[in-house]
Amino acid sequence: MSNAGGRALVALTLLTTLSLRASGQDTTVASRHVLPVDTSRVQSFRRTYDMIVRTRDSSIVIGQREVSLAATTYSSAPAWLLVETRSGMIAAAESLFVNPALRPLHWSSALGAARMGAEFVGDSIYGAVTTPTGKQNIVAAGRPDLLVSETMIEAILPLLPLTSTWTDSVNVLSLDLAASRLMPAELAVVGEEDLLLESSTARPAWVVALRSEDHHVLYWVDKADGAVLRAQQPLPSHVGIELEYRLRFDISSASPP
Repeated sequence: MSNAGGRALVALTLLTTLSLRASGQDTTVASRHVLPVDTSRVQSFRRTYDMIVRTRDSSIVIGQREVSLAATTYSSAPAWLLVETRSGMIAAAESLFVNPALRPLHWSSALGAARMGAEFVGDSIYGAVTTPTGKQNIVAAGRPDLLVSETMIEAILPLLPLTSTWTDSVNVLSLDLAASRLMPAELAVVGEEDLLLESSTARPAWVVALRSEDHHVLYWVDKADGAVLRAQQPLPSHVGIELEYRLRFDISSASPP
């Protein structure tokens, strides 16, 4: 990563979606599939990550990312609030309200002059994405297995029955100025690893992949407390090889999820 334009592109790719792509599947058909999330184990957390861009010959920390989950209300009903902030050359912020079952209620994000807002009403999604170059309205059908943001995935991973053979199907919401789409993907445990962070103690972790036909994101999930210790996803070739989130092991990040 050698210039501000490249860093801006990295940040923009994180504004609304993982941008997983799949083809040949109709995602408008309603599905009642629900992920086996144990909502009785939901707990507030706050974690801080270094954001690292890797190229062929270097690794550059481009900023920090803070993620938190806290109990709140939305429309006078109990809810959880997920907040993500990213610092560095291109600052960004995102908030997602979810109901007690961790289904999305309201999602908003900002990156410079770019804005996104979406409301989830029953099985429908309404909203808009705006940038200095234009605006795209969001009108889409929702699904019970829909994952709408990176933070939502990180909140749900500790609540899934992860084992060495666990796998399940999900859908990811992709938003840009061209269209809003639901894209089928797979969430699966693909390995186990003892991961060293800034502490000297290895932390046993599940390696979980979110993947479609040609894209994937990897998460290292602490077996003890469910915290996402690390995440990796590929970048466009003209930006770098991969983007990594690496947990900063301090008092706030070490608190249980």
